[in-house]
Amino acid sequence: MTDFLAEHALLQEHILQARSRGRVVHVRGWGSKDFYRKVVDSEHAEVLSTSGLDGVVNYEPTELFIQVAAGTSLKSVEALLASHGQCLPFEPPRFKYHSPQDENARDATIGGMVASGLSGPSRASVGAVKDFILGAHLINGKAEHLVFGGQVMKNVAGYDVSRVLSSSMGTLGVITQVTLKVLPLAPGDLSVRALMSAQEAQALMLLLGRAPLPLRASTWTRVLIEPTSPQSATPKFELTLRLNGASAATQSAKRLIQSELEALGCETQVLRAEEATLHWESVRDQEHPFFLTPPSPEASLWRVSLPLKALQHQVPTFSDRAMVEWFGALHWVWAKPMELSSLQEEVSRLGGTLSLWRALQGDPEGQLKAFNTPIEPHLYQLQQQLQVAFDPHGVFNTGRAYP
Repeated sequence: MTDFLAEHALLQEHILQARSRGRVVHVRGWGSKDFYRKVVDSEHAEVLSTSGLDGVVNYEPTELFIQVAAGTSLKSVEALLASHGQCLPFEPPRFKYHSPQDENARDATIGGMVASGLSGPSRASVGAVKDFILGAHLINGKAEHLVFGGQVMKNVAGYDVSRVLSSSMGTLGVITQVTLKVLPLAPGDLSVRALMSAQEAQALMLLLGRAPLPLRASTWTRVLIEPTSPQSATPKFELTLRLNGASAATQSAKRLIQSELEALGCETQVLRAEEATLHWESVRDQEHPFFLTPPSPEASLWRVSLPLKALQHQVPTFSDRAMVEWFGALHWVWAKPMELSSLQEEVSRLGGTLSLWRALQGDPEGQLKAFNTPIEPHLYQLQQQLQVAFDPHGVFNTGRAYP
C-alpha cells in the first residue's frame, strides 16, 4: 500500500527547493494532456510527478462517494465503480500520453481529470467535473498541505475552494487527493442514429431539448454518402442521440424521436449496444475518425463553445466541417491558418468562445493562441487574486490556466 505521508513529504520538499531556486514547477501525472495548454517555457520548468500517489483511499458505494489519490489511473477507478454498478456520469476523457493506437501508453489520472476540468459527451445533461467534486487535498506554493470540502454534499463553510481547482491546470498547487460524487448506472441506455442536414440536426435538437426526454448526449458530423451517379456525392450529417434513464422512459423517448425523424424523411437505426459503446467512447477519448484525420497537415483543431440561444435562428457556417456535441453547444473545428480570422469573427458574433485545442505542426511562437477568445477582465482579476493567494512566489506559474 502506498505510503501517502511519505509521498506528500517528497512533494513538499520538491516545492520548497524549487521556490528557493526561483524555479517553476510543472505538475504532471502520466502526461495524457501535455498537448493541452502547453507549459509556456517547458525547457526551464521542473516536472513534479504525481505518479507516486496511487490508490483508492475510501470508497462507500452506499454513500455514493469515492476518495482517490491524484495519481490513480482514471480507467482503474471507472472499472472499480462499474463493478458496483456506478460511474462518473460526466464521462471525463481518457486520453493517452502517446497516440491512441499505442497499447503501452499510460492512462489519464484522477488528478489530471480534475485539474483539466474536461468532461465528455454527457456533460450537457449531467454537469461538469466541478459539479461532482466534494472535497480535495492540495499542496500550495508555500508547501502547505491544505484540505477542502469533505465527503457529503452540504459540507462547505466559506469558499468552495475544491471546485476552483477544476480547470486550474496545476497552477494553484499539487492536487494530492479528491473526493468525488458517483451515481448509479441507469438501467436503460440506447442510441438512435439518422442521416440529415446540419440545419435539420440543429433544429431537431432544439425541438427535443424542450421536451422532458432522458437525452444523455448527442453528436453529429459530416459523412460522405456513396454517390448514385459518378458526377457527385451528397454530403450528409450523421446524427447520433443517446437516451439514458429508466428502461420505460428510454423506450418511450425512442418512439417519439423516431416519429420526429420519420417526419423529416429520415431512416432511423437503433444501434447495437457494442456499436453504441464504441461510438461514444471514440468521441469521449477523441479516437473518432474525425479527430484522427485532419483535412490538411497545417490544420489545427479548435474548441468552440456556443450559447444555445444563438443557434435558434441560424446554424454556424463552420458546422459543415465540425464534430458537434452537447446538443449544439460544443463544436470541434479543424481550421487552416487562412480560415482562422473568419472563424474567430463568427464565433464572436454568436457570443461564443474559441480556444486552441491541438496544433498539428506545433505553435512554437504562440501565434495561434492569438485567436483564442480573451478572458473577461474581471474574471482575469479574480484568477490573479487566486493565484497570489495559493502561490505567492509563482512556483506553479506555468501559464497553462491563463497568461
